[in-house]
Order: sequence, then structure tokens, then C-alpha cells
Amino acid sequence: MNLHNITLTSEELECVRVCLTNAPIPYDITKKKIPADILHRIGYPTKEEHEGEILVDCDLSIYEHDE
Repeated sequence: MNLHNITLTSEELECVRVCLTNAPIPYDITKKKIPADILHRIGYPTKEEHEGEILVDCDLSIYEHDE
């Protein structure tokens, strides 16, 4: 199977970048650098900044009980 010339949309390529970034390191130590080498060639995913969750203070002391 010849997969040397694959055309991906920008969205598909970004998906590949994210998957490679989040992929576990291969068990076979000789293949460890392959994901990093691919990312070096195709680029790293675009980082997005998101607002975090609002922290809410909760008084849980009403659930305390003496034993």
C-alpha cells in the first residue's frame, strides 16, 4: 500500500496533530521518536486558550458527623 501522497484538509491535519501530541509513547523504544519526528514535519497543533470553570465555595460542614 502506497500512502506517501495523502491529501488532508486543514481540519483533518489538525486532528492528526492533536492525536500525535496526545498519543502515548510506543512500547517499542526504537519507535519512540516517530510521533515527535512527524510533528516536527507537519507542525504542532494550534493551542487554544479557554476560560476555566468558576470556582464555587461550598460549606460542607453540614454533612460532618461525630462518630
